[in-house]
Amino acid sequence: MAPTLKQWLIDYIAYAFRYVSLGDGINIYTAASADWYGNPEEDALSERAERIDWRRVPSVHLHTRHHALSYLDPLGFRFYTPTIITTMIRGEDERGNLSESFMFHLERMADSGKYRDTHVCDLFNRSQRSAIRRYLKYQIHNCRRGIDYDELRSTLNAFDKCVAAARA
Repeated sequence: MAPTLKQWLIDYIAYAFRYVSLGDGINIYTAASADWYGNPEEDALSERAERIDWRRVPSVHLHTRHHALSYLDPLGFRFYTPTIITTMIRGEDERGNLSESFMFHLERMADSGKYRDTHVCDLFNRSQRSAIRRYLKYQIHNCRRGIDYDELRSTLNAFDKCVAAARA
């Protein structure tokens, strides 16, 4: 039996991001602690944070820390991207806070061509950029009500332009 489009996309994302680790990047707990001007509980969680395999990051930890995405560095943003988009494809973001926060950062990145000071093409390899494009297209054609389709299309177009400009 052929996989559904949803499962195919999840598998595609997993393959594209298969070698991504956090390395020395900022984890979600450190980012949350920074957002709260220091939080001993988040600091303790940071000590045990997953740094090797993004598939082992509990998506519920991202839902409750959606506000902390602003404090991630480029390595942290790349590490959590596949978990976040996979979570959204599965429909696990019922309140939409994680989706909204992620899309805000993705839009800014697409518009500027950079995440912080790191160019999109240096942050994400070709496969990963393709996975993000496919995710955006999937959302445009399959997402739930309440999503701004024009905003998704605009983000996709800006993402394509910044990648094309980097190639030129």
